Amino acid sequence: MKIEFPSTLNLTKFPPAAEMTLFLISEEMKNRRCMNKLEEAGFDTSFSASDLSILILSLIGFDQRPDSLYDWYIELLDQSCEISDPSDPHNWKEATFEMYSALLLKKKQHSS
Repeated sequence: MKIEFPSTLNLTKFPPAAEMTLFLISEEMKNRRCMNKLEEAGFDTSFSASDLSILILSLIGFDQRPDSLYDWYIELLDQSCEISDPSDPHNWKEATFEMYSALLLKKKQHSS
């Protein structure tokens, strides 16, 4: 399957499946960061938050997704959002790639 990305996306040079996963992680981080800030301000975000975790975990290769994996994923997501800021593109890309790497490492550990 050939994936065509819009030319306006500032992507890295990875295989298309990895590009898609990195893009989704970045979007998930942006959404989570926004929802966390709204929750800190006292808003209920339970009905407005998107959840791309099942898609991201599937693209990484997790066929089995127990609750403990989701708990770990959410903790990783929150940590990644806390230490990075989307207004700094370099920092944001680095945090996105670190999260992607952590997911790949978890998958490798999960497989063995």
